[in-house]
Amino acid sequence: MWSLLILALEVVGIMSAVHAVWHVRTSQAVVAWVVGLVVFPLAGVPLYWVFGRYRFYGYREALREVGWKHKRSVGAINRELRTARNVQTTSLLTPLEQVADVLDTPLCADNRFRLLVDGQAFYESLLKFIAAAQRYIYVEFYTIRDDECGNRLAEALIAKAQSGVIVRVLFDEVGSIRLSRAYCQRLSAAGVHIQSFNTRQGFFNRFQINFRNHRKLVVVDGVLAIVGGLNVGKEYLGRARWIDHWRDTAVQMRGPIARKVQAVFAGDYYWAVRSDLPEAEWSPAAAHIDGPEAASSGSPRSTASATDTPSPDGPYQAVCPTALAVGRAAVCATGPADERPRATMMFLAAANSARQRLWISSPYLVPDETSMVALSMARARGIDVRILVPSVADVWPVYLAGLHYEREMLAADIPVYRFAPRQMMHQKCVLVDDALVLIGSTNLDVRSLHLNFELMVAIEAPEFVADVARQLTEDFANSQLMRLQDRPQHPWLTPIGRVIARLFSPVL
Repeated sequence: MWSLLILALEVVGIMSAVHAVWHVRTSQAVVAWVVGLVVFPLAGVPLYWVFGRYRFYGYREALREVGWKHKRSVGAINRELRTARNVQTTSLLTPLEQVADVLDTPLCADNRFRLLVDGQAFYESLLKFIAAAQRYIYVEFYTIRDDECGNRLAEALIAKAQSGVIVRVLFDEVGSIRLSRAYCQRLSAAGVHIQSFNTRQGFFNRFQINFRNHRKLVVVDGVLAIVGGLNVGKEYLGRARWIDHWRDTAVQMRGPIARKVQAVFAGDYYWAVRSDLPEAEWSPAAAHIDGPEAASSGSPRSTASATDTPSPDGPYQAVCPTALAVGRAAVCATGPADERPRATMMFLAAANSARQRLWISSPYLVPDETSMVALSMARARGIDVRILVPSVADVWPVYLAGLHYEREMLAADIPVYRFAPRQMMHQKCVLVDDALVLIGSTNLDVRSLHLNFELMVAIEAPEFVADVARQLTEDFANSQLMRLQDRPQHPWLTPIGRVIARLFSPVL
């Protein structure tokens, strides 16, 4: 009996090794997995089927499934998020156009933007947006805490749901693993549609626990949107015992870009619930909205204005005035269901388009080899490349792996700055020259590049770019430039931890 079990296990290990040869992303990883699966099948097989997969199965199929019933909505998602593949759709004259063309994502103009620096500004804007909703609210976060911040959000959403506004909430079940069942039941009982993203749907997806939905977004009536790096929890206000301040960034938006963010939510919602969003407004003519009673009664919505943005006298003027930075933008929605490594391609397009500077702020520094080459090439062209990372750790394995790649950056003459002590730097931001800003949820690490569903917004608006440049200049001034000869912060732990963590960097 034992001989048969050992033989069966070895056969499963060999079959898994064959699967790895065909599906694992890099040749180095293939060799590592094949050796581990054949020599140590007892440990290798479960580890491989949990951590060895880089392609998320079922997401595109879910869209096609819903599309048979809801062709209008799925057609709107494709229109808002995709252009023709392998076809030049812009002049490629600006960094924004180069990023958009590489990602096959459309541009939209006449958007208004406001920079939200840190948690207080983010939560104030979030609650004002919710209060201004007339028909529906879409909320999606990686982490939602059942604490004072989570309860403020819940109260605002419940009040809107009880007034007749449709409210839908998505969260990642791993990122929100501590979210209580009572919290979800409280929202559901009040009429809020709340659902986990649930990466493990379907028989063949039971082992997809290594993938995450890391997106953070809010959409109101298809007109207003917020995208950034903050989740819902008191630590994002700097109220964690291990830090004095939490540095983060988000962007408040109004205009046609909100429909593109809405399309990202719609795709995620289709995967999670297998349902349409019948209330979603996809028409650019929906400038004036009569209110929740119009949606419930079926009365026609006003289309007096045919512009892509609300009238200055509309219901959103108070929370998002017209006197904001104006410009073009594109949504960069990436994830493990993509047929191409689009998150890596986004960073490469930004790096290749830079002519004077490329400043990147990321809380986690575990880049893939392609991103490292792109940054090195930009530096070799004389570009002012700078990387900003935190000096404290919220995820120790990733932090230790980052120390290795920090040294690789420094060896390539790429400056790495560590943010102020006792302050967590969590913003995900890219600044290209004085022309382009990318803000959202994507870190410069392997998980964001290959394993997570992420969302960045690429913005070309001179006033907004100038605001971000001023803020990043202040951030760098509040940081320390690292050197190869610097003594490790933890002399005994750091060298050993750095080496071990690097080995596991593909799954961190």
